[in-house]
Amino acid sequence: MDFGFSEEQREIRERAAEFADREAAPQAAELDREDRVPFETLEKLADLGFMGLCVSEAYGGAGGDFLSYILMLEELSRADAGLGATLTVHTSAGTIPILKYGTEDQKARWVPELARGEKVGCFALTEPGAGSDAAAITARAERVPGGYRLSGHKQWITNGRIAGTMIVFARTEDGAGGGPTAFVVDAGAEGISFGKHARKMGVISATTDDLLLDGVFVPERDLLGEEGKGLGVALGTLDPGRIGVAAQAVGIAEAAFRYATGYATERRTFGKPIAEHQAIAFKLADMQTGIRAARLLTHEAAWMRDRGERVTEAGARAKLYASETANQVAHEALQTLGGYGYMKDESPIERYYRDARVTEIYEGTSEIQRLVISRGILREHEKALEAPGGVPESRTVVG
Repeated sequence: MDFGFSEEQREIRERAAEFADREAAPQAAELDREDRVPFETLEKLADLGFMGLCVSEAYGGAGGDFLSYILMLEELSRADAGLGATLTVHTSAGTIPILKYGTEDQKARWVPELARGEKVGCFALTEPGAGSDAAAITARAERVPGGYRLSGHKQWITNGRIAGTMIVFARTEDGAGGGPTAFVVDAGAEGISFGKHARKMGVISATTDDLLLDGVFVPERDLLGEEGKGLGVALGTLDPGRIGVAAQAVGIAEAAFRYATGYATERRTFGKPIAEHQAIAFKLADMQTGIRAARLLTHEAAWMRDRGERVTEAGARAKLYASETANQVAHEALQTLGGYGYMKDESPIERYYRDARVTEIYEGTSEIQRLVISRGILREHEKALEAPGGVPESRTVVG
């Protein structure tokens, strides 16, 4: 499906698809079993420029647009959802916030190593008592001469143990600005350690760890944005991050659909391929329709971001629909294979089923996405009421 992609975008998608099939897919099951990060694969992605695909060449990146990054991410996630999760956190949550909110000094010092893949980025916001309610974090940032000392417990940090650069959120002692503060932190700083390594249901090759902060010194110049305004940084980071998760979900769904289709055309019952039985044929039709719709929502959100438009609601729509589609497609794919789909050693479907589940949870649950979307609808409705003529009948809110 290609609706006016540029030659460069098509080339990036083709290169990503070829890499996914040749390098990522063959080892995905082994990485899943062994709970192992594919460091060699990440190095190869860096050599291709994919670790900083949508980062400006001025900061060491490949200079591609955000849609190109999304096209790449879908293909890689189709092959290995854990690899896709590692890459989207590195880019969307570990690199883009510095580009968006950082000073020129911070961009020059931190971004090139991330964009070249010399370091991996992570985003340390979640805590044992603060997930969707990001404002509830309790990690502390104590002012000291020349900067701050951070202390606290961060939970379920994707890329935690392999990160070289971290975006960390903590509260200053007096709560200046009314909220948490964001910092760029060197992962090798004294006082950083790791607690529990999460044993997850899916996306296993993307390491997820508890991060422990014990008086970690962060110089004044590495405060990201304004003190007390870190919630804005966090929420602003989630917007492109959700588009990335949507691309992951589309990739997982596509992988499950392709495998189920191949199986259904070969498996025979009652004298014909099961794909010719209406019960299975209709499943395939629904799977393909859902995937195409999810892909279009994802591409729309990426396209809007490239145009500099607000993508809060667009990203939420894409993530909501794509993640729920991925779970439905994985479910129907497993049902199509029956017992073979349920067995670990018979097909990759049970892995796709497990990988899909988290896409409805991280970067904001489906419930949170509906909250974001509904608030946007009401906001646009109120604006329309204030405009001359009020709200036109059958008005469709977009954006």
